[in-house]
Amino acid sequence: MTDERYDVLVVGGGPAGLAAATAAADHGLRVALVEERVTLGGQVYKQPGPGIVVRDPAAMGREYAEGRSLIDAAEASTATILTNTQVVAIERDTAVLVESDPTRPAAAQPARIVCFARIVLAPGAHDRPVAFPGWTLPGVLTAGGLQTLIKAQRVLPGRRITFAGAGPLALAFPAQLLGYGANVTSVLEAGPPPRPGDVLRIAGAAPGNRHLLQDAIRYRTTLLRRRVPLRYRRIVVRAEGDGRVEQVTHAAVDRDWRIVPGTEQTEPTDVLGVGYGFVPSVELLRLAGCETDFDEDLGGYVVRRDDWLRTTRPTVFAAGDGTGVEGSQVAVAEGRIAGIGAALDLGALDAATARRLAAPSRRQRDRRRAMTRALRRMHDVGPGIFDLATPDTVVCRCESVTAQRLSETIDGTRDINVVKALTRAGMGPCQGRTCQRQVASMIAARHEQPLGSIALATPRMPVRPVAIGALADEHVGGKTLFVRQDDDADVPAGELTDEW
Repeated sequence: MTDERYDVLVVGGGPAGLAAATAAADHGLRVALVEERVTLGGQVYKQPGPGIVVRDPAAMGREYAEGRSLIDAAEASTATILTNTQVVAIERDTAVLVESDPTRPAAAQPARIVCFARIVLAPGAHDRPVAFPGWTLPGVLTAGGLQTLIKAQRVLPGRRITFAGAGPLALAFPAQLLGYGANVTSVLEAGPPPRPGDVLRIAGAAPGNRHLLQDAIRYRTTLLRRRVPLRYRRIVVRAEGDGRVEQVTHAAVDRDWRIVPGTEQTEPTDVLGVGYGFVPSVELLRLAGCETDFDEDLGGYVVRRDDWLRTTRPTVFAAGDGTGVEGSQVAVAEGRIAGIGAALDLGALDAATARRLAAPSRRQRDRRRAMTRALRRMHDVGPGIFDLATPDTVVCRCESVTAQRLSETIDGTRDINVVKALTRAGMGPCQGRTCQRQVASMIAARHEQPLGSIALATPRMPVRPVAIGALADEHVGGKTLFVRQDDDADVPAGELTDEW
């Protein structure tokens, strides 16, 4: 088997990945773009699934058009596009890819080894998990789940939808749902309403962001016209029902998103949409050994980067929401910067030309960040988001581990790896994406430490569930997959060894 070799391997087919692949390919580099879904576009620019034909693109809205523009540019470039393919491991200058082909048995789909000179990781983000009583009931869906059902599969999940969330999503998504024909009965926003000072700051950040303001006005007008109440400083407390959600209880919160006693109200619903923002998907970045910092307003653990978006690993670039959630416009800008930076590193561009080509993208990113700063008071995440679970609330859905079981274990340790080993929280198919932040917050609260000081569990491959038959192949082995951490070995944490 001959290894595939590329100058630049781009992981992630969302806005950042598409922009990075196109920018790198434009400068004569051999580029491959890997996307785990069957379609490109990522979450924001999610495309309709296979078999759905769009006959009137204008009716799909601006987001669809923006996504198609990025996808068309990538497909028209010289980049090799590998959809329905997962990157399950990274080691130095190689990556392990597994293709999901529904027409072939899992055992007949062996992994592939791909070599690269530079890799751009653009894994995107996923919905912020929020554990509260009833969050595991059928009918309780994340914003991403609702979006997949409605935008990609054209299915309305229920007759009455309550949406609870925070930030721009809490305004935009319910209005979009109404546009698709959904019956949204109420919107609960955990953050505060805008004040005159906020309006002045937003006006000051308007240059370069007018379309964002126009969208916000259109979304708010849609809710008003359809008489959908938008209630600020309210957070979901619990969902209840017999076999599926039938009613939701919410309450007023203070500036830290902690519940104000005596303010609970209950309303009937058959769908509860939950959208409290997003969390960067840092699994591949951590597996590659990239160092991280902590910023709750950017989603939590965020990767450290330089001006060209190089991480602390010399061959690894990182771009988009997987490095800190800032939205699709920043993701596109960062993708272009990373693609140009990779071309600069590999000698396809000189420094002056690279700076000139990246300048428009840097300006686009800076303008969008100015708007983010203007909105910060209203969109800051409150620590009370981690206080909603009761002792019998299931925190780890994969392994059915309750908050009480976790609390008993956390009393004796502040190491999340120990908690994982003793309770199995984080060992299921999602590999801790759903529960790890909640567990870390419980450790921080119990041992009176800042949440950012709690290290996440040691990253392991494969970062996505994969058939063992795909890895049980003679070409996939050795130090890429089977490793042992040795405290006495002179190997940095996260590095791979030849020993088993």
